[in-house]
Amino acid sequence: MRTKFIAVTGGIGSGKSTAIKIISDMGYKVISADEVYKELLSDKDFILQLNKIVGIYSDAFNRKIISDIVFQDRQKLESLNAFTHQKIMDKMFEKSIGERVVFHEVPLLFEGGFKGMYNQIMVIMRDKNARIEAVCSRSNLTREEVENRINNQVNYDALNLENLTVIYNYGDLEAFSKKVKNAVLKLV
Repeated sequence: MRTKFIAVTGGIGSGKSTAIKIISDMGYKVISADEVYKELLSDKDFILQLNKIVGIYSDAFNRKIISDIVFQDRQKLESLNAFTHQKIMDKMFEKSIGERVVFHEVPLLFEGGFKGMYNQIMVIMRDKNARIEAVCSRSNLTREEVENRINNQVNYDALNLENLTVIYNYGDLEAFSKKVKNAVLKLV
């Protein structure tokens, strides 16, 4: 049996997690890069390597300190991403063994160069201001901090999204849910 791998991606605050929840509720296997990352953070060796990349010499993980460092230093951000993304992707594919269809939530799919690993890609798009408001309301981040993170991600509006499944997250949850479900049925 050959597994069909479908990536779900989009910028911060676009609605990826909501889309993944809808897909999971449809009964499909879903693996989130963010959840895998949380699992990896229980591995002391992983934390030591991660901290070393950003210049912290500690075996403790501090998201705020790391974020403050890497979102001000593009080279450190790129080094951190290269390390963590590969570890996350390896673990996600390991967890997919034996499945017929698997959806991977991969926030930084294009930045990590992982597009070629997937049979299909679903891109969630949303207005920048709506993204900023969504992230500010769910976190303790300021508008400036969210904008900084958006600016450090790929500009989805500038990408060639031809041959990809693009879902626009404009409107209410019911409309978005219907779009996601229709797209899933076409992809599987």
